[in-house]
Amino acid sequence: MNSDETGIPPDRIQSVNEVNHPEHNDDLHRLLFNQAGMAMVAVNHDGFITAWNRAAQRIFGASAAEMIGSDWESLIPLDERDHAMELMDDCLDNGAVAEFEFAMRDELGNRRRLAAIITPVAKSDGQPLGGLACVRDITNRLVLQEQLAYRTKMAALGEMAGAMSHHFNNMLGGIVTSVDFALESRNPDVLAKVLSSTAETLNRSTELVSNLLAFAEGDFRDATFCELGEVVIDIVKETESRVRGKGITLESRIDLIPVLAVPRSALMTTLRNLVDNAIEAMPNGGELSITLSDAANTAKENGAQVVVTDTGTGLTDEEISRIFEPFYTTKRTDSDPAFSRGLGLAVAHGILKVLKGAFEVKSKPGDGATFIVSLPYAEEAGLC
Repeated sequence: MNSDETGIPPDRIQSVNEVNHPEHNDDLHRLLFNQAGMAMVAVNHDGFITAWNRAAQRIFGASAAEMIGSDWESLIPLDERDHAMELMDDCLDNGAVAEFEFAMRDELGNRRRLAAIITPVAKSDGQPLGGLACVRDITNRLVLQEQLAYRTKMAALGEMAGAMSHHFNNMLGGIVTSVDFALESRNPDVLAKVLSSTAETLNRSTELVSNLLAFAEGDFRDATFCELGEVVIDIVKETESRVRGKGITLESRIDLIPVLAVPRSALMTTLRNLVDNAIEAMPNGGELSITLSDAANTAKENGAQVVVTDTGTGLTDEEISRIFEPFYTTKRTDSDPAFSRGLGLAVAHGILKVLKGAFEVKSKPGDGATFIVSLPYAEEAGLC
C-alpha cells in the first residue's frame, strides 16, 4: 500500500504508527486508519496535521494532500476556535482527553454539526508524539432528536386539547342539567341553588381560561407590579387561614432583600399553586414552610429565592420530570374528575420562564418536597 492510497506520506505514517507492534501489522494499521468510519486527524506537538483519512476528506471536503502540514485550527470555525485550541493544547501538553462539538458548513453550504474527541498519542515509552482528533458528523442525529421533540410536543398538545375538552364538557354538561332542572321548577330555593352552582362552575371555567392565557401569553406589560416581599406576606396570610383545622403547622421567614418588583397577580398565582400542591400532599397533616431570602446569601447571586417546603408524600424522579407538563398530575383521587388534572405547576413554570426566573425541585417519595423559586433582580429581569 503506497501513500497515494492512504493519503499519508510514508514518513508521517511512521510517526503516527510508531508503536510497539510487529512490522508486518503496519499495513493493517494504515488500512484501519484510512477506512475508519469517522474522520481521524493526527496532529503533531506543534499543532500541524500529520495524517488525514478518507472520512476526514468526506466530512471536511478537502484531500489529505491539501491538509497535511496545515495548522489544525483551520478546521474549526472562528467563533469556536479558541475553545477548541485550548482543549487541543491541554491534550498536547498535559495528555488530557476532551470532547466538544462545533458547527460548520459543507461544500454545498449546508450547516453541519460535528462532535470531536481529542486524545493524546504517545510512544510505547510514554514520549508524546501529538494528538488524534476523531470527528463524527452528528447532524442527522440532532435532526432526529428535533423531530422526536416536535412529535412529543404535538402529542402533549393533543393531550392538552383532549383534557380541556373533557373539563369544559363536564362543566357545561353540569350547567345544562342544572338549568333544565331549574326551568321545570318554580321553587325559589331551587332556583337560587341552581344559580349558585352555575356561578361556581362558571368561575372555575374562568379561572381555567385565565390560567391558560397566563401559560400561553406571559405578557405582564399591563400587570400591576408590587414588591416581592408583599406577595410572600400575602401568601403566608392566605395560607394561615387555609391550613387551619387541617393539622398542618405553618412556619414562615421573610428576610430583608433588595427591592424586586414583580407582577402581583402572576406571582400570587405561582406561589398559590405551590402551596396548593404542598397542602394536597399532606392530607393527614404535617409541616409547611414558606421562606423568602436573598439568593446572594446562598449558592446563587443577583436574585431572590422563595422556598416552599412540605413534609408530605414526596415525589418520584419520574414525577419530578413531568410535574411541569400541562394536565399532568400526581394526585391519586377521582373525587373531583373535572379538576383532578390541571395547569397549576405548568402555569407557574410558564410565568417564571417569562420573568427569567427558575424552578428547582428537591424531593424523595415519603420525604416531602421542596420547591425553590429563583427570581433575578429587576435590572436582570428587564421587566421594569
